[in-house]
Amino acid sequence: MALTSNLNLLDRSLRGVIGICVTAFALFNGDLIGDVFIEVLLGIFGLLNLISLASGWCPVYHLAGINTRKH
Repeated sequence: MALTSNLNLLDRSLRGVIGICVTAFALFNGDLIGDVFIEVLLGIFGLLNLISLASGWCPVYHLAGINTRKH
């Protein structure tokens, strides 16, 4: 199964901004969060958004059959 891009430029850009903000918050503001588990989940969420930005592919969109990229 080949991973074909299913995100348009706007989706990728928003995921990049969200990924950077959430990952940075999780890394540098752990004392505000107060729970290591939540901090790790936020970090994972941010990293997954950055991976989607880089690859142009979203596994959730794939499972739901959503494709915002125009071919």
